[in-house]
Amino acid sequence: MRYLQQNIVGEIGVKGQRSLSEAKVLIAGAGGLGTPVATYLASMGIGTIGIADFDIIQETNLHRQFAYTPTDIGKPKTEVLAARLRIQNPEIQINCYDERLTLDNATKVIQQYDLICDCTDNVATRLLLDVTCNELNKMLIYGAVIGWQGYVSILHGSAGIGLIDIFSEADLLFESQTSCNVSGVVSTVCGIIGTHQANEALKIILGIQSNLDGAIFCYDGLANSSRMLRLKRFQPIS
Repeated sequence: MRYLQQNIVGEIGVKGQRSLSEAKVLIAGAGGLGTPVATYLASMGIGTIGIADFDIIQETNLHRQFAYTPTDIGKPKTEVLAARLRIQNPEIQINCYDERLTLDNATKVIQQYDLICDCTDNVATRLLLDVTCNELNKMLIYGAVIGWQGYVSILHGSAGIGLIDIFSEADLLFESQTSCNVSGVVSTVCGIIGTHQANEALKIILGIQSNLDGAIFCYDGLANSSRMLRLKRFQPIS
């Protein structure tokens, strides 16, 4: 009965629900994006969810990371989020990786999952996820938020496009210098982009081709506008 309403949807049904229960999704980052992604994936019955984050909860997280409360300040994000998800859906398995993803452990962690969601906020980890997913042939759902702006894309899908194919080193360096700690972030935009990432994960697991494979969804929360851009591999200027 738990999944009755989504099972009525033609693209899901009983067969699709079985696919969701057998799926394994890793969420890298348990912050403004990772919180809504994890919450929706757990609610819809993804069988195994991994959460990788080495950070602790701070007061400045609370305006957008709705799984956490003031009493959680100082606690590891992975542990608190996992505990909330287990209460919400005790039927699924939640794995915690309370550590920074590095060259030493990324492959070991990522290879256990079918699909990876990039909900991180630093360039080094984004690049590591991109390279490792490419090597392991894993699809990567990229999400990013700066201020009122949000972005979602599917990398290493049928289009064969990765992060380093579409962004120059200068672009990535600029992103690292304009993170949410510097430029700020609007909590509702985090929710919108995180929800889009969860929606793309749902479609991938169900075998539904997405128009974000080889494209990027750009959202402007201030202007209430969005657009889709087709992606091409980045060509360095010689």
